[in-house]
Amino acid sequence: MLEPLRRRVLGPLFTRLGYDLLPAVPEWEHRPLSRREVDRLVRGAAHHIAVDLDAAGIAVPEDMEGLVRAFYEDICQCPVRQKHGGNGFNGALELFVIARALAPDVIIESGVFRGLTTWVLRKACPEARIFCFDAVFANLQHRDPAATYHEADWSGYDFDGLDLSRALAFFDDHIDQARRIIEAGERGLSQLVFDDNTAAHRIHAHGGPAFPTVDMVLADDLPTEPVRWLRNGREFVYEADVSVIEAVRERVETVRNFDDLHGVTGYSPARLTYVKLKDRRI
Repeated sequence: MLEPLRRRVLGPLFTRLGYDLLPAVPEWEHRPLSRREVDRLVRGAAHHIAVDLDAAGIAVPEDMEGLVRAFYEDICQCPVRQKHGGNGFNGALELFVIARALAPDVIIESGVFRGLTTWVLRKACPEARIFCFDAVFANLQHRDPAATYHEADWSGYDFDGLDLSRALAFFDDHIDQARRIIEAGERGLSQLVFDDNTAAHRIHAHGGPAFPTVDMVLADDLPTEPVRWLRNGREFVYEADVSVIEAVRERVETVRNFDDLHGVTGYSPARLTYVKLKDRRI
Protein backbone atom coordinates (compact mmCIF):
# COMPACT_ATOMS: atom_id res chain seq x y z
CA MET A 1 0.00 0.00 0.00
CA LEU A 2 2.80 2.43 0.82
CA GLU A 3 4.67 2.07 -2.48
CA PRO A 4 1.67 3.02 -4.71
CA LEU A 5 1.01 5.97 -2.36
CA ARG A 6 4.62 7.10 -2.71
CA ARG A 7 4.58 6.81 -6.51
CA ARG A 8 1.18 8.36 -7.18
CA VAL A 9 0.75 10.99 -4.47
CA LEU A 10 3.75 11.71 -2.23
CA GLY A 11 6.42 11.44 -4.96
CA PRO A 12 4.81 13.99 -7.32
CA LEU A 13 4.10 16.30 -4.37
CA PHE A 14 7.72 16.28 -3.23
CA THR A 15 8.91 16.72 -6.83
CA ARG A 16 6.87 19.93 -7.16
CA LEU A 17 8.51 21.14 -3.95
CA GLY A 18 11.96 20.41 -5.40
CA TYR A 19 12.71 17.23 -3.45
CA ASP A 20 13.09 13.52 -4.24
CA LEU A 21 11.18 11.05 -2.08
CA LEU A 22 13.00 7.72 -2.12
CA PRO A 23 12.78 4.60 0.07
CA ALA A 24 15.51 4.37 2.73
CA VAL A 25 17.01 1.21 1.21
CA PRO A 26 20.69 0.71 2.12
CA GLU A 27 22.87 0.42 -0.96
CA TRP A 28 24.24 -2.95 0.16
CA GLU A 29 20.81 -4.48 -0.43
CA HIS A 30 21.64 -4.08 -4.12
CA ARG A 31 24.29 -6.72 -4.74
CA PRO A 32 25.58 -9.30 -7.20
CA LEU A 33 24.32 -12.84 -6.65
CA SER A 34 26.32 -14.97 -9.05
CA ARG A 35 29.48 -16.45 -7.55
CA ARG A 36 31.89 -15.11 -10.18
CA GLU A 37 30.80 -11.49 -9.71
CA VAL A 38 30.80 -11.73 -5.91
CA ASP A 39 34.33 -13.14 -6.05
CA ARG A 40 35.47 -10.30 -8.30
CA LEU A 41 34.00 -7.69 -5.96
CA VAL A 42 35.58 -9.26 -2.88
CA ARG A 43 38.94 -9.84 -4.54
CA GLY A 44 39.11 -6.31 -5.96
CA ALA A 45 38.15 -4.62 -2.69
CA ALA A 46 40.59 -6.77 -0.70
CA HIS A 47 43.44 -5.89 -3.06
CA HIS A 48 42.86 -2.13 -2.97
CA ILE A 49 42.44 -1.98 0.79
CA ALA A 50 45.57 -4.09 1.30
CA VAL A 51 47.56 -1.63 -0.84
CA ASP A 52 46.29 1.27 1.26
CA LEU A 53 46.98 -0.47 4.57
CA ASP A 54 50.54 -1.24 3.52
CA ALA A 55 51.12 2.35 2.35
CA ALA A 56 49.76 3.61 5.68
CA GLY A 57 52.17 1.40 7.62
CA ILE A 58 49.37 -0.82 8.98
CA ALA A 59 49.97 -4.57 9.01
CA VAL A 60 47.78 -6.23 6.38
CA PRO A 61 45.60 -9.04 7.83
CA GLU A 62 46.62 -12.45 6.50
CA ASP A 63 43.24 -13.40 5.04
CA MET A 64 42.14 -10.12 3.52
CA GLU A 65 39.74 -11.75 1.08
CA GLY A 66 38.14 -13.75 3.88
CA LEU A 67 37.77 -10.59 5.97
CA VAL A 68 36.11 -8.67 3.13
CA ARG A 69 33.83 -11.61 2.32
CA ALA A 70 32.71 -11.90 5.94
CA PHE A 71 31.86 -8.20 6.02
CA TYR A 72 30.03 -8.47 2.69
CA GLU A 73 27.81 -11.15 4.21
CA ASP A 74 27.39 -9.52 7.65
CA ILE A 75 26.45 -6.02 6.45
CA CYS A 76 23.03 -7.34 5.40
CA GLN A 77 22.25 -7.82 9.11
CA CYS A 78 23.00 -4.18 9.96
CA PRO A 79 20.00 -2.62 11.76
CA VAL A 80 20.67 0.84 10.31
CA ARG A 81 18.77 1.67 7.14
CA GLN A 82 19.98 4.76 5.31
CA LYS A 83 20.09 5.88 1.71
CA HIS A 84 21.68 9.29 2.15
CA GLY A 85 24.05 10.67 4.77
CA GLY A 86 26.60 8.74 6.77
CA ASN A 87 28.81 6.06 5.24
CA GLY A 88 27.87 3.64 2.51
CA PHE A 89 29.19 0.13 1.88
CA ASN A 90 32.69 1.19 0.82
CA GLY A 91 33.34 3.51 3.75
CA ALA A 92 31.91 0.98 6.22
CA LEU A 93 34.08 -1.79 4.77
CA GLU A 94 37.28 0.26 4.95
CA LEU A 95 36.56 1.39 8.51
CA PHE A 96 35.88 -2.23 9.49
CA VAL A 97 39.19 -3.47 8.04
CA ILE A 98 41.24 -0.58 9.47
CA ALA A 99 39.80 -1.14 12.95
CA ARG A 100 40.30 -4.91 12.75
CA ALA A 101 43.90 -4.45 11.59
CA LEU A 102 44.75 -1.93 14.34
CA ALA A 103 42.88 -3.87 17.08
CA PRO A 104 42.53 -0.91 19.47
CA ASP A 105 41.37 -1.47 23.04
CA VAL A 106 39.61 1.94 23.06
CA ILE A 107 37.63 3.51 20.21
CA ILE A 108 36.45 7.12 20.17
CA GLU A 109 33.71 7.93 17.67
CA SER A 110 32.93 11.60 17.13
CA GLY A 111 29.85 11.91 14.94
CA VAL A 112 27.48 8.95 15.34
CA PHE A 113 24.43 9.99 13.29
CA ARG A 114 22.26 6.87 12.85
CA GLY A 115 24.70 4.42 14.43
CA LEU A 116 26.01 2.58 11.36
CA THR A 117 29.70 3.12 12.08
CA THR A 118 29.23 2.20 15.75
CA TRP A 119 27.83 -1.13 14.56
CA VAL A 120 30.76 -1.51 12.14
CA LEU A 121 33.37 -0.71 14.80
CA ARG A 122 31.81 -3.21 17.21
CA LYS A 123 31.88 -5.90 14.52
CA ALA A 124 35.55 -5.16 13.94
CA CYS A 125 36.56 -4.96 17.63
CA PRO A 126 34.10 -6.90 19.81
CA GLU A 127 36.08 -6.35 23.04
CA ALA A 128 36.95 -2.67 22.61
CA ARG A 129 35.58 0.08 24.83
CA ILE A 130 33.67 2.41 22.52
CA PHE A 131 32.91 6.04 23.41
CA CYS A 132 30.31 7.71 21.19
CA PHE A 133 29.98 11.49 20.94
CA ASP A 134 27.49 13.61 19.03
CA ALA A 135 25.67 16.92 19.41
CA VAL A 136 22.34 15.07 19.34
CA PHE A 137 21.31 11.40 19.28
CA ALA A 138 17.81 11.98 17.91
CA ASN A 139 18.72 10.23 14.63
CA LEU A 140 19.97 6.99 16.22
CA GLN A 141 18.66 3.76 14.72
CA HIS A 142 21.18 1.57 16.54
CA ARG A 143 22.53 1.99 20.06
CA ASP A 144 25.38 -0.30 21.11
CA PRO A 145 24.48 -1.66 24.56
CA ALA A 146 28.15 -1.82 25.61
CA ALA A 147 29.19 1.62 24.32
CA THR A 148 29.30 4.84 26.33
CA TYR A 149 27.24 7.68 24.84
CA HIS A 150 27.74 11.40 25.46
CA GLU A 151 25.66 14.12 23.85
CA ALA A 152 28.59 16.53 23.85
CA ASP A 153 31.87 17.26 22.08
CA TRP A 154 34.59 14.68 22.68
CA SER A 155 37.18 17.34 23.52
CA GLY A 156 35.53 18.12 26.86
CA TYR A 157 35.29 14.52 28.09
CA ASP A 158 37.48 13.19 30.92
CA PHE A 159 38.66 9.72 29.93
CA ASP A 160 39.38 8.89 33.56
CA GLY A 161 43.09 8.26 33.20
CA LEU A 162 42.69 5.84 30.27
CA ASP A 163 45.82 5.26 28.20
CA LEU A 164 44.81 6.44 24.73
CA SER A 165 48.14 5.70 23.03
CA ARG A 166 46.64 2.57 21.34
CA ALA A 167 43.18 4.03 20.90
CA LEU A 168 41.54 4.63 17.53
CA ALA A 169 39.59 7.85 16.92
CA PHE A 170 37.07 8.12 14.09
CA PHE A 171 35.97 11.63 13.19
CA ASP A 172 32.84 12.06 11.08
CA ASP A 173 31.53 15.13 12.87
CA HIS A 174 31.83 17.97 10.32
CA ILE A 175 34.24 19.83 12.61
CA ASP A 176 37.49 21.51 11.57
CA GLN A 177 39.84 18.56 10.94
CA ALA A 178 42.96 20.54 11.86
CA ARG A 179 41.43 21.17 15.26
CA ARG A 180 40.70 17.46 15.69
CA ILE A 181 44.32 16.54 14.90
CA ILE A 182 45.63 19.02 17.47
CA GLU A 183 43.13 17.83 20.11
CA ALA A 184 44.00 14.17 19.48
CA GLY A 185 47.72 14.87 19.71
CA GLU A 186 47.31 16.69 23.00
CA ARG A 187 45.50 13.65 24.43
CA GLY A 188 48.13 11.17 23.33
CA LEU A 189 46.22 9.55 20.47
CA SER A 190 48.14 8.51 17.39
CA GLN A 191 45.68 6.53 15.20
CA LEU A 192 42.99 8.66 13.54
CA VAL A 193 40.49 8.10 10.73
CA PHE A 194 38.65 10.99 9.10
CA ASP A 195 35.61 10.93 6.86
CA ASP A 196 34.94 13.65 4.27
CA ASN A 197 38.52 14.77 3.79
CA THR A 198 39.01 16.51 0.46
CA ALA A 199 41.28 18.95 -1.32
CA ALA A 200 40.30 22.62 -1.53
CA HIS A 201 39.37 22.47 -5.23
CA ARG A 202 36.84 19.68 -4.57
CA ILE A 203 35.32 20.86 -1.30
CA HIS A 204 32.32 22.44 -3.05
CA ALA A 205 31.02 18.92 -3.81
CA HIS A 206 30.83 17.88 -0.14
CA GLY A 207 27.74 18.48 1.96
CA GLY A 208 28.36 20.39 5.18
CA PRO A 209 32.15 20.11 4.89
CA ALA A 210 34.47 20.43 7.87
CA PHE A 211 37.22 22.83 6.95
CA PRO A 212 40.08 23.12 6.87
CA THR A 213 40.32 19.47 5.90
CA VAL A 214 43.39 17.26 6.35
CA ASP A 215 44.34 17.76 2.70
CA MET A 216 43.88 21.53 2.92
CA VAL A 217 46.37 21.95 5.78
CA LEU A 218 48.88 19.45 4.39
CA ALA A 219 48.80 20.58 0.75
CA ASP A 220 52.15 21.33 -0.90
CA ASP A 221 50.82 24.56 -2.37
CA LEU A 222 49.11 26.51 0.39
CA PRO A 223 46.62 29.15 -0.80
CA THR A 224 47.94 32.68 -1.09
CA GLU A 225 44.40 34.08 -0.97
CA PRO A 226 41.17 33.02 0.75
CA VAL A 227 39.57 29.85 -0.64
CA ARG A 228 35.94 30.52 -1.56
CA TRP A 229 33.19 28.16 -2.74
CA LEU A 230 29.43 28.04 -3.17
CA ARG A 231 27.26 25.27 -1.72
CA ASN A 232 23.44 25.30 -1.77
CA GLY A 233 23.41 29.04 -2.33
CA ARG A 234 25.74 29.79 0.58
CA GLU A 235 29.26 31.10 0.18
CA PHE A 236 32.04 29.62 2.33
CA VAL A 237 35.45 31.17 2.94
CA TYR A 238 38.64 29.61 4.31
CA GLU A 239 41.68 31.72 5.15
CA ALA A 240 44.77 29.67 5.93
CA ASP A 241 46.17 30.16 9.44
CA VAL A 242 49.91 29.53 9.27
CA SER A 243 50.21 28.83 13.01
CA VAL A 244 47.52 26.12 12.81
CA ILE A 245 49.08 24.60 9.70
CA GLU A 246 52.48 24.44 11.40
CA ALA A 247 50.97 22.87 14.52
CA VAL A 248 49.28 20.15 12.44
CA ARG A 249 52.33 19.41 10.34
CA GLU A 250 54.49 19.14 13.43
CA ARG A 251 52.20 16.40 14.76
CA VAL A 252 51.47 14.33 11.63
CA GLU A 253 53.70 11.40 10.73
CA THR A 254 51.67 9.56 8.06
CA VAL A 255 48.62 10.35 5.92
CA ARG A 256 46.86 7.98 3.54
CA ASN A 257 43.72 8.68 1.55
CA PHE A 258 42.11 5.29 1.01
CA ASP A 259 40.85 4.28 -2.44
CA ASP A 260 37.17 5.16 -2.94
CA LEU A 261 36.53 1.54 -4.10
CA HIS A 262 33.74 2.60 -6.46
CA GLY A 263 35.55 1.10 -9.44
CA VAL A 264 35.68 -2.37 -7.90
CA THR A 265 32.41 -2.55 -5.93
CA GLY A 266 30.06 -0.19 -7.78
CA TYR A 267 28.94 1.33 -4.48
CA SER A 268 29.10 5.03 -3.61
CA PRO A 269 32.68 6.31 -3.23
CA ALA A 270 34.29 6.22 0.22
CA ARG A 271 36.19 9.25 1.53
CA LEU A 272 38.25 7.87 4.41
CA THR A 273 41.67 9.19 5.36
CA TYR A 274 44.02 7.54 7.86
CA VAL A 275 46.30 9.82 9.88
CA LYS A 276 49.06 8.64 12.18
CA LEU A 277 50.47 11.14 14.63
CA LYS A 278 54.03 11.21 15.92
CA ASP A 279 54.73 9.63 19.29
CA ARG A 280 55.11 12.66 21.56
CA ARG A 281 56.83 10.54 24.21
CA ILE A 282 59.94 10.12 22.07
